Amino acid sequence: MCRFPVRLRRAVLGYATALLVVVGSVPGGSGPARADQFIPAGGGWQTYVNDRFGTSFAFPADIFTPSPPPENGDGRRFVAEDATLEVYAWHNIDSENAASLKRRLVGSDGYTDVTYSPAGRSWLVLSGYRGDNIFYEKYFFRGDTVHGFGIEFPADEKPFYAPIIEQIEDSFRAS
Repeated sequence: MCRFPVRLRRAVLGYATALLVVVGSVPGGSGPARADQFIPAGGGWQTYVNDRFGTSFAFPADIFTPSPPPENGDGRRFVAEDATLEVYAWHNIDSENAASLKRRLVGSDGYTDVTYSPAGRSWLVLSGYRGDNIFYEKYFFRGDTVHGFGIEFPADEKPFYAPIIEQIEDSFRAS
């Protein structure tokens, strides 16, 4: 359902495979996935902490199930019955910032129906529609790394997912 990392890499960099090679070749970037952490956060929520980049956020563990991590350890996908939640980070080899990322994404494949796009100096939010689905993505720019999370779900489920997105966003951290 949600193709957040692949879609973003193609739209922003235009060469998904090349990015994976570059990320895999930096010190500490090769080899098997690291030991991501899942910490109980109470109320059926868990905090996910990515060991490689330090990206973290809380998610409702009774709704989303983590998929196996990618080999390069850049994030994690979480699946629900009708939604996908993804979090990951990448080295900002092109010195992207919130304004340039927004310019590259809005209007590109998967971002033709953006209805909400606030940004600051070090963060960006994009939300809108992909067919019958709503997507919501947030990015933090920290040093030489971009941290992001995205969720995609059926538009008719917005009343259910909107408060979940708020809690995830409030807990989203980039070290």
